[in-house]
Amino acid sequence: MAKKWEYEVRADLEWQKTDIHQTGEESTGLSVRASGTWQHDPEWEAVGPDGNIPGKEGLYFRHLATAGKSEFLHSGSDGYVGSLIGKWGENGAPFKIGKHRIFTDGTSADTSLKLYLAMNDKKSGDERADNSGVMHVVAYFYDRSSPEPRWSYDRFSGTWSTSTS
Repeated sequence: MAKKWEYEVRADLEWQKTDIHQTGEESTGLSVRASGTWQHDPEWEAVGPDGNIPGKEGLYFRHLATAGKSEFLHSGSDGYVGSLIGKWGENGAPFKIGKHRIFTDGTSADTSLKLYLAMNDKKSGDERADNSGVMHVVAYFYDRSSPEPRWSYDRFSGTWSTSTS
């Protein structure tokens, strides 16, 4: 079941549909990883997939937290401006992906739903006009009984590699 997807998610677009889906099998998980930088505002530094400035991951800016702020695409408790977020299906509930997220829903997963990806920012299209950058996203199925392989993105060659490749 070696299935792998690669996408570049643009900061200036809202929800971007992918072909990524869950397996519906207990023995198989879905791993989604992201790397890269993007900006939600030209006056702010570029951030990584968790919404943090690379090299300054420990810093937390309270005013960038989006928990309870319904004007943002993701306003859940882990919502943060600039983070990579996703949802299952066009009408799904948003959730944080960040640098890495694993899905192990097994047979309870709706395999017909595709993963949509976006930068967490305000819902208004005007707010995205000054966004820039992309997140490089790779998703793959893996055997849950084996250790998950380590993936890394090479910006210079524009390719993903794994510890097993």
